[in-house]
Amino acid sequence: MRKFLKSFSGAFIIAFVLSCFFGPVVGAMSLASGFVKKDKANAYITLNREIFIGSLKDAYVEENTWLDQAEDLSQFVDLNQTLKFGEAGAMPDVYVNKTDDVDSVEPTETPNAVDLDTYDSQNYKIRNINLNTLPYEKISFYTKKSALAIREKEALAAAFAFAPSSESLANKRIILPTSGEAKSGFKMATIEDIQLLAEAADTAKFPKNGRNLVLEPVLWWELIRNNDILKAQIQYQQKIGIIDPSIVNWYGITIHKYSHGVGWNANTSAKAALGTAIGGNVVNSGFLFCSNEVFRASGAFDMAYTPFSSNPTGRAYVFGFQHRFKTGFQRANEKYSALIYRAPAENI
Repeated sequence: MRKFLKSFSGAFIIAFVLSCFFGPVVGAMSLASGFVKKDKANAYITLNREIFIGSLKDAYVEENTWLDQAEDLSQFVDLNQTLKFGEAGAMPDVYVNKTDDVDSVEPTETPNAVDLDTYDSQNYKIRNINLNTLPYEKISFYTKKSALAIREKEALAAAFAFAPSSESLANKRIILPTSGEAKSGFKMATIEDIQLLAEAADTAKFPKNGRNLVLEPVLWWELIRNNDILKAQIQYQQKIGIIDPSIVNWYGITIHKYSHGVGWNANTSAKAALGTAIGGNVVNSGFLFCSNEVFRASGAFDMAYTPFSSNPTGRAYVFGFQHRFKTGFQRANEKYSALIYRAPAENI
């Protein structure tokens, strides 16, 4: 009885308030609804609870630690638009037991000028009204994502820049195909291919220190599967994405894994254009560079930002980044570079 009186009192008060604002009919309907028996199973069927988790899931971006192996010339970026490299002239002839006068030669340097690139991220526009009740910092998240997008684009450009365009033994550019057993129409990468690459680099007198090979995942895992010792060593490594030279250094070459997307056209024997999809005549590749023969130059990130309070038309936060960056060879003609490509088992 007490429970009934309590429910009746509550219903009466609500009905009275509603009748004052909307009339006696609405009030009577509200009072009557208070005594309608409700099915317990369906009492909350119209309640739709939404829970925002306090984090955003984003696509995974590979670490480009291999780019750290290039010589860092970032200190020259902010005040300059062009980096100029000079390659020393040839060594003088050396005579043995020469009895007449020694002649002279004028040394000449080979200049190599490299213009810096400017990367601009597309602006993010985040309306202020959409920020209400969010449990995560949306602006902070997309600020980092904007800068990360530029970094990823730069890494792909660096991979393309470090890969030789074609073979030229005169300019110390080496191109080698894989030579393993055929699988899915291609010859697999093997440790013997790394031996041949090291031998070719030695024959061309590449610098012995700082040799780095960056393989696409397809070539990387073929290499792992085709060598039991390498397979065992990589299995117990803690560091992902690189064969650590403290654990194994295969013939003086540090081997990295990165989805760089640099393709090789097996028909034309030339590097495919930047952004060309792998498929058909364009096959996966790996490129070798020497640390002191390439460079990376990275300037400061400049942020363009319009806050909500200064954007009366858009009623939004608008922001993006600009970054000056460049990678490439310090010598002209891509000297001291190599590429290994996934050779078709048969001509395509």
